[in-house]
Amino acid sequence: MRRTIDNGTGRRGEWVLVTGASAGIGRELARAFAQRGFDLILAARNEAALAALARELAATDAVRAKTMQVDLSLPGAAEAMAEALDGAGVEVGVLVNNAGVLFEGDFASIALTDHHRLLQINVVALTSLSRLFLPVMVKRGAGRILNVASIAAVVPVPQLAVYAAAKAYVLSLTESLVVELRGSGVTATALCPGFTDTAMIRGSALAKHIPPLSPKDVAELGCAACLKGEAICVPGLVNKAIASGAPLMPRSLVRALGGAMNGRECGMLATLLRGFGATDGGAGR
Repeated sequence: MRRTIDNGTGRRGEWVLVTGASAGIGRELARAFAQRGFDLILAARNEAALAALARELAATDAVRAKTMQVDLSLPGAAEAMAEALDGAGVEVGVLVNNAGVLFEGDFASIALTDHHRLLQINVVALTSLSRLFLPVMVKRGAGRILNVASIAAVVPVPQLAVYAAAKAYVLSLTESLVVELRGSGVTATALCPGFTDTAMIRGSALAKHIPPLSPKDVAELGCAACLKGEAICVPGLVNKAIASGAPLMPRSLVRALGGAMNGRECGMLATLLRGFGATDGGAGR
């Protein structure tokens, strides 16, 4: 049975737009929505991977699946997507902002062009797509936005400085939208997984220090939370503890926790944990 996001009046948004749908969490999110009967618009750079996924979803779940080859690192790409979909008469009921990149290394050693590319994809494109599709959802009185953030949104992570900062932006933006959209029939959800078993993480030094999550499990939880209209979804007990505990910790401990994610501050974290509360006068940050 085909699913829609409906406001109860018969005016509906039939399509789920997933960016970064060719691999990893994005591909699994597309599968999760398809299994629930939603039609898909699959957007990414890899046209062959998108076409293969579209054929799979049509055959397995009997849903419609369109593809859009797009490079969200290019200025204006989000606007071009919205214009093309509007011209085709495609109404987006669920926007899944999943596309993202990661560059690992000390801030000063990463090329400025790479920092700009990350911000364009992870922040600017996400913001643009949300702004472009949200007014129609609000006017219709129904819709969902799912923004893929990260557990790195709640702690600074050395060697992933810009990535973590960008994810903090995504989380903050989403939580603001949660409040702004209250009572509108439209909801926003931030999916904050820990490090997940994707190609982006698999080639990183981070994978050596933290057991990765399954992208399928992350996607299932994120899809369910989005459709329920939950504000934040944090897969994994350890990640939940970090997300809920970090705002209550001294900033020195939060920094050490973020550093421990890539193995650089494990010793500092252990020292802080041993001494936590013993000599803290309450002012150190």
